[in-house]
Amino acid sequence: MNPAPATDVAEVLLLAYGLTPRERDVLARVVAGLPSRAIATELHITVATVQDHLKSVFAKTGVRSRSALVATILGL
Repeated sequence: MNPAPATDVAEVLLLAYGLTPRERDVLARVVAGLPSRAIATELHITVATVQDHLKSVFAKTGVRSRSALVATILGL
């Protein structure tokens, strides 16, 4: 049996955590290494809104930092 690709596992985790589509948009950019300002620009939202989404994602996933979030989502 072959292990599932990381992208498949990450998608299942996102659904399991109950992330909204916008939270998933923000998270994808965090995983890509973008800072909040760049995320805000790409998504046409304010930096404060990015931070609000991140707080929600942190709460839903039980982490307290971007690095812990990425590690959790990517299974590191």
